[in-house]
Amino acid sequence: GGVVSGRAASRGLLVLLATGAAVALPAAPAAASCAEIDPMGSPVVFVGTAQETSNGHTRFAVGEVWSGPDLAPEVWVRTGQEQPGWPEGLYVAVISSNDADAEDGERYLVGASEDLTTSACSMTSASDPVARPAVVREPVEDGLRGAEPPRTAWETTAWGASVVALGGALVVLVRRRRARAAAGRR
Repeated sequence: GGVVSGRAASRGLLVLLATGAAVALPAAPAAASCAEIDPMGSPVVFVGTAQETSNGHTRFAVGEVWSGPDLAPEVWVRTGQEQPGWPEGLYVAVISSNDADAEDGERYLVGASEDLTTSACSMTSASDPVARPAVVREPVEDGLRGAEPPRTAWETTAWGASVVALGGALVVLVRRRRARAAAGRR
């Protein structure tokens, strides 16, 4: 009884390695299941060109407003999940299969909520056949600008450096006070 054959030990090792790999490797997100993409059913519908994507937000140059409030010539739309702040955001990203993937320079028909949040099921290429409404509007300077734009890498770095500098200044201050207190006791 106490002897295990080489073949059985190899199988056990393979099972152990496969189980460890399954637990350690991140799971791929499931594909979004959109029965039919229908941006037209959204409270805000516009045609825009993706300009920049950052931290779950996309900046669009608005070409036409099809429905909803007046929009500014550029709007930020939340196209993904809310991302963690600093410092977690340096090593953690939150993604979902429902995030809308916008390629810079591409035109999209975007259906969004009133707070300008969209998903993969509410955004489609502007070249896809969709009935254009008879009345469309141009963007206006005082129109809705959209979601709060995410911090840039420079802003995040500056904020983090400020926190580190403040912490360093506090350490220096505490050490000086302790040194003075120790010198006063002598």
